[in-house]
Amino acid sequence: MMIPSKKSRNARQRKKLHVGEFQEFGFEYKADLTKELSSDEEAQLIHTFLEEVIEPRDLALSGWLTSGFVCSFGPGSATDEDREALKAWMTARPEFKDVQVGVLKDAWYSPMDTEFAE
Repeated sequence: MMIPSKKSRNARQRKKLHVGEFQEFGFEYKADLTKELSSDEEAQLIHTFLEEVIEPRDLALSGWLTSGFVCSFGPGSATDEDREALKAWMTARPEFKDVQVGVLKDAWYSPMDTEFAE
């Protein structure tokens, strides 16, 4: 999707386009699994991930265990604290290695290629 031009818009238009003060941010993550998991183990791990990280922080996840995009559930933005919580949770789990969490970026208009924080 193309970023809307910077022409003057009223608040209703900015809200509808998610620009200006209504801009929303999210982040990508990726990680490798330490070993191949069965479908039951994967299902249990994704449920644990959702219950312990995503839902308590009122976030939404698009993706799966090894990669995805995280943003706020509803209006608003993910935060640096959300990024750190996700990274800490994945790093502490024995199932994951090489965990990388991307920088906050525009959830509506950014391309899907991410710079991952070191």
